[in-house]
Amino acid sequence: MPPSLQISLHTPTDLPSKPSNPTKRSRRLRLRTFMVTLQVPVMSKKFIQRHNKALAEIASKTISVLPFIDDNPEAKTDRIRRTTGEGWDAFSFFCHTYFPHIFPLPFCPAHETMFDETDKGSGIIGITGFRGLGKTVLMGVVYPIWRIIKGERYVIHTAADVDLSQERTAFTLHELQNNKRLTMDYPELQPVDAFDLDFYLKNKARIRARSIKQSHRGTINPKTAKRPGLIVCDDIDKEENMGNQSIGKRRMEKITQELAGALSPDGNGKIVWLGNLVHPNYSICQFQELILGDLRADNPELDVTYQIALKTHQKAILRFSLEDIHGKSIWEEQYPTATLPNLRAKFGHTGYQREMLGQPVIEGNIFKNHWFTKYRTIPEPSQMKRVWLYADPAWGEKGCYKAVISIGYDGNRFYVIHVWIRQTENTKFFRYYYDAYQELDRNYRVKARAACETTYGQARILADFDRWATDNHLPPISHRTKRIDNKDNKNLRIERTETIIETAKILFPEGQDTPTLISQFLTYPDGYIDGCDALAGCLERFSEYDIGRNRVKVRRFSF
Repeated sequence: MPPSLQISLHTPTDLPSKPSNPTKRSRRLRLRTFMVTLQVPVMSKKFIQRHNKALAEIASKTISVLPFIDDNPEAKTDRIRRTTGEGWDAFSFFCHTYFPHIFPLPFCPAHETMFDETDKGSGIIGITGFRGLGKTVLMGVVYPIWRIIKGERYVIHTAADVDLSQERTAFTLHELQNNKRLTMDYPELQPVDAFDLDFYLKNKARIRARSIKQSHRGTINPKTAKRPGLIVCDDIDKEENMGNQSIGKRRMEKITQELAGALSPDGNGKIVWLGNLVHPNYSICQFQELILGDLRADNPELDVTYQIALKTHQKAILRFSLEDIHGKSIWEEQYPTATLPNLRAKFGHTGYQREMLGQPVIEGNIFKNHWFTKYRTIPEPSQMKRVWLYADPAWGEKGCYKAVISIGYDGNRFYVIHVWIRQTENTKFFRYYYDAYQELDRNYRVKARAACETTYGQARILADFDRWATDNHLPPISHRTKRIDNKDNKNLRIERTETIIETAKILFPEGQDTPTLISQFLTYPDGYIDGCDALAGCLERFSEYDIGRNRVKVRRFSF
């Protein structure tokens, strides 16, 4: 902002009056606004001072956006016609024409993809991508304005707390009031008040800020009697909650259940969920796992490593990595390929994977990410000496993961063959275990054995397993399954695997549920450890796995 502009601070008494409940609105009355001469916008003090500097920097440039030069009615009509068209051409034209201060660079294919998948879709569309991709301004700020021009009349911005969501609504208010190009062509977008937590436009559209903790049930725009057609979720996860998987799960369930239920019943409503795949405990990472679970229910061997869009009914997630499969930048104008080594050095190996490649890698207190070595090929069945299939049914344990692990030993190393770790119902567990058993029996014959943990009464599930097999016209196999009643401390069993994993004596497959298994090891002893326990239980079936050599002191217990 030019230094010649004088800034004066006005108290809330200078704001337009708005009826409110003093008790419910006590927090909102702390609002302060900066009034800048020459019609610089009303903006909350918190919006200026928050850590999100990018939006504040863009806001300071809005005043410099000049009106259209040599404008005339025909040119205006043509701009509106092109803006109100359909598809990426119309939206990208709107972005570059009315927001040159936000989008100075050409778009990359990722931007077109995220727009197309969002605009054509409905339900919940998650968008994840590398830092600097511009998800927030493109799909979280400008896209809602474009949707309002196209007829949307109720938009909600939701974040981890109301202050974060207020950043988006305050920035939107700022653009609508002070972007000269918007005010020239779309006077109906002018706000009728300056209360940036909840305000209306001249065309009766409502824009509202909400916290993920607040209720979204039954909310409507009273001026149109319509439910929200667009809810933008951004900054849902917070770093201080990184170590708590249950917080992320509750927020994911809030979005997939309550917020999804608050959408307009016409079937075209959508939630645009913006985030980063930084940590497995984050809600958007768990949303990805929810989708993957649905996809792999029908195709357990599905490999989604290089798949951008993952979709199920009314749920989708888009994943944009900075690098393509050849290691080149997907947005040369923003991050030239030649500068990627510098970025890796800046962020570090783990940080670069998280922030720029969308791989939620974490460094654990005990187990380290780089210890987990993957194999490209597995030895032929004739080279395997023994193979064990092991299951932890987590029967009767609410919220725990059911796990199925199989491991082969070739006389030198252990190879993990099957990895299946899910929060799911027993029938899906039965199906995967049965199919895995049949596959191993077919490939390895007498070398393959099966076991199932039966501690704490879990043996009862084997009877249910046989009934399920009979009902599905399959021969029961529980009589071929060794029952394992583990008496050792679970933490001790898991920590005994430390040496064998660190020295790469055990190798893991790409894909399957390996990311879930590794993330549970990295968050150990916090969070869920069912996959870790199943791996340890499977290893203990091998006489070559000498637990005496792998004894360790339990560093920390999780109760």
